[in-house]
Amino acid sequence: MMVIVPRIAAVSYLDTIPFLYGVRHGSDFRAELLLCDFPTSVSKFAAREADIALVPAHAVPTLAEARIVTEYCIGALPEQVAFLLENEPEADACRLFTGADAPLAGLPAAKKPFPYAVWVARPETDPDLLEAFEAALTFGLERCYEAVLETEYARKPYDAYGHLARIDYIFDNQKHKALEKFWPSGLKVAPRVNPG
Repeated sequence: MMVIVPRIAAVSYLDTIPFLYGVRHGSDFRAELLLCDFPTSVSKFAAREADIALVPAHAVPTLAEARIVTEYCIGALPEQVAFLLENEPEADACRLFTGADAPLAGLPAAKKPFPYAVWVARPETDPDLLEAFEAALTFGLERCYEAVLETEYARKPYDAYGHLARIDYIFDNQKHKALEKFWPSGLKVAPRVNPG
């Protein structure tokens, strides 16, 4: 039986450390990580060079095959948005939020919790694979401290762990509704693997 190893496109920066840690260390999940910037993550998914991708929320309607597939995202509460823009630890990382293809590009001023980047896959993606992927993300989020220690951020002169604690990683009903209002074509979310 051939084991399919999914290709996952994701941006490597401070906010994604828990996700990357989970994909690398989750016990029941194997994947090929394609680390890139947000525009490349979008283009790799569009070109079918990635099976799953972390993409800016505003880009999802441009990807015909994309469906949001996990209960996780990179998001913020309204009061956190200004903090993220003003205090992102490195100038290069701040550009991730403000460039033309960045998660915040084209978004209205956040008045509600909002997901800036979401995980997408195609409708035909194996539900068992998506379930294992979500378990890997959970594994990483439950081990944020260990995830930071594994990176160069542990040696930087700022509180990387404290920064991660301010990120809103849950793609909840409020964020669903925020995207429904933001996307005129409606929200494209895959049904849950195990409803109820």
